[in-house]
Amino acid sequence: KRARTEELESEIDNRRNNNYLHLPFPKRKVSKIYLACPPNVQTGGPEAMHQLCHKINSLQVGDSTDSNNIVDAFMLFLREDNTTHELPRAFHVKNAAILPPYRSTYCNLKVAESCPSLEGEIGIGDDIFSDSLIIWPECWTHLIDSLVDMKLATTRKRYQNCIWWLSVDNNNSKYKDWSRKDVLHLYQSEYAKNYVLNNLRKISSLKPNQETYFSNVQAMTEFIPDRRQPHDMTQTRDLQVLYNPFKGIHYTDEIRRRSGTKFKFTPIGPGPHVNKERLSPEEVTTLLHRARVYIDFGPHPGMDRLPREAAMAGLIVITNQEGAAFYHNDVPISTDYKIKRFDVEKVHKLLKECLEGYDEKLKDFDSYIKWINGQEGTMEKCVKEMLNALTENRPLVIS
Repeated sequence: KRARTEELESEIDNRRNNNYLHLPFPKRKVSKIYLACPPNVQTGGPEAMHQLCHKINSLQVGDSTDSNNIVDAFMLFLREDNTTHELPRAFHVKNAAILPPYRSTYCNLKVAESCPSLEGEIGIGDDIFSDSLIIWPECWTHLIDSLVDMKLATTRKRYQNCIWWLSVDNNNSKYKDWSRKDVLHLYQSEYAKNYVLNNLRKISSLKPNQETYFSNVQAMTEFIPDRRQPHDMTQTRDLQVLYNPFKGIHYTDEIRRRSGTKFKFTPIGPGPHVNKERLSPEEVTTLLHRARVYIDFGPHPGMDRLPREAAMAGLIVITNQEGAAFYHNDVPISTDYKIKRFDVEKVHKLLKECLEGYDEKLKDFDSYIKWINGQEGTMEKCVKEMLNALTENRPLVIS
């Protein structure tokens, strides 16, 4: 088994070295963008992909009369198959539909009927890329070339690739191809930005944090949609402290043991070892509006949604300083509510102060809420800049 694993890894390295590392950055204008996404999944990553698809289709680039600058975006529903093939591959899920909650929230969504693959013969002096771009989530970086038929890759135009780093940790360092020049990198957080830039600097023999401009790295945030609480719900705040049962549970358990019966702790849905479905976004919103404090001492692989959703629902947010929570640009709250080194007595005291002085402490989050409310506008600016780079700044037109 070990020998076969080493053989597959060698095959991956050979494929990488022979076919991808030499590719230049694409110069061809993009007219179609595909958002790679698993079907029927309602979590943060897939929702961000639907948001981006919606925003691309909602915004016009440059002169709307210039058809060369109009970009259409499609949801490309894929599944990973690593059971029937020697190398993991992505396969198109036919007849997959957009989930009703996404359809009702994001009106400008389209679904791809097939995968973009190899399109047209490569002419003399021609660009080797087509006008199609696939945006892959960071958890699928090992699949970005799996839709290419390598037997035809030397004679036909291939789709362009982009990775959206919605997190860092969820990639688990699977992406190794930092020498590739043909991949566009989008970052959702300051944490992801530094991760991408430091890896690119390393491969370019530059010092960490050395100021360098990489044209294939751009910002792309997402936002928290307005999910208002049900009309028949009262603002009683009958719950005190909410926590995520999937993150930092050993710290949460220590706080609960220290606090005893003084505070009421409630998980946001069942934990990872409970055979129940996760709460829907609407159920999470309803629960948030019943509590006063949200604690999150787990890893922050990206600019997580729950702290933002909690603040929008009127909760005091307390985090650690791991991952993205270390960066003020990703979690712009006072350091009074960011625990640098876990101390159960310090956390217990802070919880007591927040619960007893809830109304006054909540004012400390006014600027955070204002920042969250501005993220949709920030995303629209990021989308326009990306589309401009993919169209206006590309010398080759579609042929």
